Amino acid sequence: MNKRLIIYPMLLSAGLLQARQKPNVVIIFTDDQGYQDLGCYGSPLIQTPSIDRMAKDGLKLTDFYVSASVSSASRAGLLTGRLNTKNGVKGVFFPESAGMPSEEITLAEALKEQGYTTGCFGKWHLGDLKGHLPTDQGFDYYYGIPYSNDMYIAPSQQFASDAIFREGYTLVKAKEDQEFVRTSSRAAVKKRLNNASPLFEGDRIIEYPCDQSTTTRRYFDHAIDFVEQHNKQQPFFLYITPSMPHVPLFVSEQFRGKSKRGLYGDAVEEIDWNVGRFLDYLDTKGLAENTLVIFASDNGPWLSFKEEGGSADPLRGGKFSYYEGGVRVPCIIRWKGVVPAGVTSDAIIASIDLFPTIMHYAGSHSFRQEIDGINVSSFFENPSLRLRDEYVYVKSGQVYGIRKGDWVYLPKTGNSKFKEGDVPELFNLKQDVGESDNLAQKYPDKVKELQELMQKY
Repeated sequence: MNKRLIIYPMLLSAGLLQARQKPNVVIIFTDDQGYQDLGCYGSPLIQTPSIDRMAKDGLKLTDFYVSASVSSASRAGLLTGRLNTKNGVKGVFFPESAGMPSEEITLAEALKEQGYTTGCFGKWHLGDLKGHLPTDQGFDYYYGIPYSNDMYIAPSQQFASDAIFREGYTLVKAKEDQEFVRTSSRAAVKKRLNNASPLFEGDRIIEYPCDQSTTTRRYFDHAIDFVEQHNKQQPFFLYITPSMPHVPLFVSEQFRGKSKRGLYGDAVEEIDWNVGRFLDYLDTKGLAENTLVIFASDNGPWLSFKEEGGSADPLRGGKFSYYEGGVRVPCIIRWKGVVPAGVTSDAIIASIDLFPTIMHYAGSHSFRQEIDGINVSSFFENPSLRLRDEYVYVKSGQVYGIRKGDWVYLPKTGNSKFKEGDVPELFNLKQDVGESDNLAQKYPDKVKELQELMQKY
């Protein structure tokens, strides 16, 4: 299927010199990390000095929203700038999936048109069939597990000629796993192959099963190597997506038992250490003043795993939920000399806003695919501005609720599944950030106003 074209007012006719003056862009997008699970967001037990320092050097957002409370849909919203009512991604993809429609234009594809070199390091989760991997969607290089780390090998995946096999595996045994997946139920596959995920480079498996205790460090290692190889020629876009702290949790020996918050805290603290190492690298190489770095989580914490899941406190709910704890996540933005340092803002900003904002800095403002996000570059540079006062929550490809100013309206419920007795819910976040006091019956006019506003979407 042919890609829809994007119109760019500034193409590469001026050559690589013009492209080289554009800022580098780095997005670090963790997996299932809760709103509270950073020191600078109030975690009492998890220590994150590097990300806390990033917040002191930049802008911390308290009201940042992702496009969905589950992985694939959230990542699709981020990378396309489009709500999940339009980008074709309604939920979570499993192995052997085409994933996001190939005609969707990703941020990586758009930036390549502006002269960027692009790399993806970690979880992808927008399709693992050939033709739907990161290298088919605008990334020059890919290294990572192509979906959640609790998933398994797919029947059509191919092995590199020099693939490494671990835990007694051989190529023959790995292909037996693929045949088992092809002929068995998902439940049977997960029981037998639990945690046996493939590690990809490009479009082929290079390690099976992946040693997940080392993935966090390896993702950042490969990102740094990528910059080393390409920085002098072109601006770069890095999409670093740790598999952690999604369950099952894995950490290296360096961090095992380090955190007061158990294995979950160990995993977050290992991410923090590697974020610090990466930021130090940018500083040492003189790249910090020309590199926009954004840190966020893909959705709220997986609360049903209790100690192995995170915390969204003081928000209600978590992953799968459409209460604030499912879709409001930590977000920190650093760009030395451009984004003011040490600022905390309660402005409503969304992950879909990153596409048009980054493209603004790359020199492009006009797109042929419809973008739902807004350019918030002026807010990045002046956080006192308020550029949006509403945002819609989308579940399974349909508008599920809306926030307008301090008010949140959920026509059915914020829970992940409906049950008998569920009623419409209205909350005032300024007075009740934990969404415990349903005001729908007390303020019927506000309910009507928000119902009508939702019809716009």
